Amino acid sequence: MALKDKYSELITAARAAKVSDLQVTEQNGVLHIDGIAPSEETKQKLLYLYERIHSDSPGDVVLNITIPQQNGHNN
Repeated sequence: MALKDKYSELITAARAAKVSDLQVTEQNGVLHIDGIAPSEETKQKLLYLYERIHSDSPGDVVLNITIPQQNGHNN
């Protein structure tokens, strides 16, 4: 099974959640999924889905989903 097929549910969920700068690449038998989630809640949902799928084959995917930095007040 191709890695993009195995993780298609996660990739589809990231697209549906409007993860920006979403990049899905495969290198040396490892799938890399990178992007910026619109919120911490979205990131956590994707991490949960990742853990559910990923638990049977550790090492075949790297998930790097971040959230935008909140602007602080620097007075």
